Amino acid sequence: MIIEIKLKAKVIGLHIDNADIEDGTHPVTPSDWPLQLLMMKRKEGHIFAKHTHKIMDRQIPMLQEAIVVNKGKLLITVCDRNGIDIGGYEVSAGQCLFLVDGGYKVEVIEDAAFYEFKNGPHSKVSDKVFL
Repeated sequence: MIIEIKLKAKVIGLHIDNADIEDGTHPVTPSDWPLQLLMMKRKEGHIFAKHTHKIMDRQIPMLQEAIVVNKGKLLITVCDRNGIDIGGYEVSAGQCLFLVDGGYKVEVIEDAAFYEFKNGPHSKVSDKVFL
């Protein structure tokens, strides 16, 4: 399940649950987004060939983030860059909220363990803007 979070026609985020995906590798994000996300489901014994990726200069104009919940439940309120709320999304174990653009607030509504991924590198000077 992938639910697009939109402000008018612009995608601001994705609420993702991979519980019912078919076998294979399924790209979630377009190839031109700064942060790439794939959903994968494979049977025991599947092997991915050993590989690496070329070192190259990459121009990344914007930050994108993904919050992946391992345990518990979060309420993530997604907003535009001006802080105007678009909607609240319950994200629980096995789910991900991918922030394409805009901002967010996280409220822990059940004891939770989760990861936050974002593209870098990051400056020593914070680029965080509180809304």
